[in-house]
Amino acid sequence: MASITSSSGISTTLGSYSGVTSDDIEKLLSADTTKKMLAQNKITTINDQKTAWNDVRTRLNSLLSKVEELQKAETFATKKVTNSDESIASITTTADAAENDFSLKITQLATTTKLIGNKLSDSSKTALGISGSFSLTNSQDKTFTFTVESTDTLKSLTDKINVETKNSAISASIIDNRLVLTSSTTGEHAITVAGESADALGISSTKKASYSLGQQAEFELDGLALKSDSNSVSNVVEGVTFTLKKASTDSTTIKVTTDTDKTVQAVKDLVSQYNSTMSFISDNLSVGDPSKESNTTGKLQGDSTLRSLQERLSSLFTSSAVTGTSLKANDVGISLIDRDGTLGLDEDKLKKALSEDGNAVKNFFYQTDGAKSTIASTSNVSETNGYTAVLKKLVDGYLVDTTANKGIIATKAATFDLAIKDLNKQITRFDEILTMKRDRYVDMFTRLDQAMMEAESQLSYFTTQASSNG
Repeated sequence: MASITSSSGISTTLGSYSGVTSDDIEKLLSADTTKKMLAQNKITTINDQKTAWNDVRTRLNSLLSKVEELQKAETFATKKVTNSDESIASITTTADAAENDFSLKITQLATTTKLIGNKLSDSSKTALGISGSFSLTNSQDKTFTFTVESTDTLKSLTDKINVETKNSAISASIIDNRLVLTSSTTGEHAITVAGESADALGISSTKKASYSLGQQAEFELDGLALKSDSNSVSNVVEGVTFTLKKASTDSTTIKVTTDTDKTVQAVKDLVSQYNSTMSFISDNLSVGDPSKESNTTGKLQGDSTLRSLQERLSSLFTSSAVTGTSLKANDVGISLIDRDGTLGLDEDKLKKALSEDGNAVKNFFYQTDGAKSTIASTSNVSETNGYTAVLKKLVDGYLVDTTANKGIIATKAATFDLAIKDLNKQITRFDEILTMKRDRYVDMFTRLDQAMMEAESQLSYFTTQASSNG
């Protein structure tokens, strides 16, 4: 039998006598090859569908993030601060801050207690030649004792003190080769020094170069005289922190108002992401133009699951009634703006609703009635209502993917993977059948060629013999 050299694995000399070539054999196998190609095409189609559903997942995740942004209290309660003089004080707020006006005047800033010792050496790294111990007592009457060795330098001594700073609230530093002790918090926090080595270190009550007791901040808020250990004051007005910067005979006027811009942007983002998601879904469900010979359809054309998602999203986003509130989507400026189902946002209408009753708008988008005891369980659950609550429930049903709970998209993906696995098994079986049939045809026609070659040889022999006998 001839050696195999062709790309199909069939001898190139096959058919020398029978006329049957490798191309003829491939034609005989074409029916089985077509089945394999159909399976491969199905895999390509399924992979396209799987990719499209992954893209749907991505867009739903983006939509969910916009939904959840409107479930945050700070989206509706963010405050905006105006301050007539930032050099006197700066203001920060939280969602708990109420709208208000303040007049702030600072007469004294809070300072730290500081003790400066005498100059001990010409270098912070020179051994002091002092031994013994000393103690530091803070304003809470907590005492910390330190041992001084003759080899200690100012640097090593400050290191020893600073190891305890977190507990003692006293830190040490070096200025002009002097030991400086400082309270780590502002206010009237005394530092008391005692011990046999305190005099030698220049930090005892009689040897220290300077001692200044820290003071509280003193200020007036709307005429009310107040004091604070710190220049950062957060316990006077709920949700408001005043950072005092300088004492002045002047006052600064502060105004806290609700920042509706963040709410409006969050609703705009939700509407925009909805339109993007629905446009993508429509493209994938498109039947194209059947009248065209080269018509192109969406990758998920005819997918009833995606069609259901499209219909449910449209219904919820344009719902005329939302549980837990009398407001409707149109009342906060959300409505359809064309026949294609595109949503629009009337920002002026939303801002007007926020100014009239911001809490009602917040409750329209999301509200919770706190913990409730369920009948089926002794655990407490929080019941949520509002526009975004139903949207989140719908989207979660598609996106959830845990060991115990597989959502619609995860289930779809598993179905796609199973189908691809089955088709690959079919392709493997097709390949095995093709190989067997090809081998059988090659063997059969090779033997035919051999027989014809032998017959021709015999015919030639008889012809030669007949000629010689004649």
